Amino acid sequence: MQALRDTIHVTPGEWRWVILFSGLLLLLAFMPFLWVAFSGAAADHWQFMGMLNNYRDGATYLAKMLQGVEGMWMIEFRHTTESHAPILIQVIYPALGHLARVIGLSPIAIFHVARVTFSLIMYVALYYLAATIWPHRLRPRRIFFTVVAIGAGFGWLFAPLTGNTTFPDLTIPEMFPFYSSLVNVHFPLAFACIALIVGVLITAFRPGFNEDPNVSNGGLIAGALSFFLALLYPQALLPMGAALVVYVLAIYVQERRIAIREMRWMLVVGLPALPLAVYYAAVVTYNPVAASWNQQNITPAPPPLVLVLGLGLPLLMALPGIWRALRHFEQDGDRFVLLWLIMIVLAIYFPSNVQRRFSVGLMIPIAYFATRALESFWFERISRRWRYRLLVAAVPLMVFSSVLILISNLNVTPGPFLKRDYALAMQWLKGSAGTDGAVLASEEVSIWVPGWTGLRVVYGHPFETVAAQAKDAQVRDWFAGENADDCRALLSKYNVRWVIIGPQETALGSTPCTDELTPVLTLGTVTVYAP
Repeated sequence: MQALRDTIHVTPGEWRWVILFSGLLLLLAFMPFLWVAFSGAAADHWQFMGMLNNYRDGATYLAKMLQGVEGMWMIEFRHTTESHAPILIQVIYPALGHLARVIGLSPIAIFHVARVTFSLIMYVALYYLAATIWPHRLRPRRIFFTVVAIGAGFGWLFAPLTGNTTFPDLTIPEMFPFYSSLVNVHFPLAFACIALIVGVLITAFRPGFNEDPNVSNGGLIAGALSFFLALLYPQALLPMGAALVVYVLAIYVQERRIAIREMRWMLVVGLPALPLAVYYAAVVTYNPVAASWNQQNITPAPPPLVLVLGLGLPLLMALPGIWRALRHFEQDGDRFVLLWLIMIVLAIYFPSNVQRRFSVGLMIPIAYFATRALESFWFERISRRWRYRLLVAAVPLMVFSSVLILISNLNVTPGPFLKRDYALAMQWLKGSAGTDGAVLASEEVSIWVPGWTGLRVVYGHPFETVAAQAKDAQVRDWFAGENADDCRALLSKYNVRWVIIGPQETALGSTPCTDELTPVLTLGTVTVYAP
């Protein structure tokens, strides 16, 4: 990347500032786990199961990591009983499982070490993007980094007032870097890949840059990152690819020429992901379990007004920059980032079952235009004396939603926590139960069984369990005794070898069907039965 190194210079002092800022954000993100350690939950016989924020999806990541520990690279959905051919998705998690096996750490520990590490990489990549956009200016770099790293909307205010809990800054972590660092491993990594690809493209489309993509100017890196991003989060590439197509078409409309160089940059980003796109399409077409997962994986977009309020102050700051880019439509970073922003919004509201998935990285163009507007619009209308005072005052308005999310994690209830007897029962199952058959338990328990034991469950996840709604009802009815005359029908249908009965199951009903089962292990309030 010699051409990039010639134009981008970040001083050691800047990197120290970035690492300090990022370290504080990582420490803040880790505070709920310190609370877990010192809250007294262990003394009250609760077991932390490994995940806090979005624990249901987190439990599926643990299940995929455990398959990596077992030596697999292609994964199975173990939150369902149906056997199926393994598939190559979310490969980062079996890869971390392989790493856990090699170095001898638990998958839970590796998950959180990776989450912190990749979050730091994300913050470094975001600052590198800022240095790419503003190669000789310190202030806009720091403004961009601050807005993109901690910026969020007004969900903290309007959710309590309206009772609407779908505000993006409270529910869509893939939009916001800090929020993404709380949730999983692949969101921060996706942010890092997006930032680096966008940095290469902004450099390539800068006036005066006339090189075709090659090894030394970021072309190879952009292609490799595109392929890696397709493995991590393929939906991120569709708005970016669409923006590149429109960018090339705009040159043809304005200048009546075929933009060969820009087309080559477009192909560098698009072609590496194409084989994986074909593979994913084939998987959800010909693998019945993957098809069911795809059909149930419904993540609708928030209403437009909710989206605007969820972007909050950063969007308000960005509006003059967006308007300027629309008026001038200059062939530089503004044009590409504007088109990318438009394509993200169009993809979010295009009819599909994964609308919100296309919102990944949305804060990057918002922060870009917010910084542009601050530098060329807002600061020109605000006296020097008040500029930084207003910026400092704006920070709390952008972070309240993140604070609310952190506080919401401090809750010792079934979900991230179970009674310790359940964890002991799962440890016994992992060592004694083999790999055949399924486990029947309540949803709150079943969600953790695949990641802790490697066993399948009848119902455990609304997306990864085939016919999830029907199985959820069947499991609830079984524990409530609704079909007590034929207790063994469900056990036989789903090849159930083990039934877990504890406080979560007895809360569903009197569990009369256990009268026909054989208890094989009792640990305090939890009993494991065999049919």
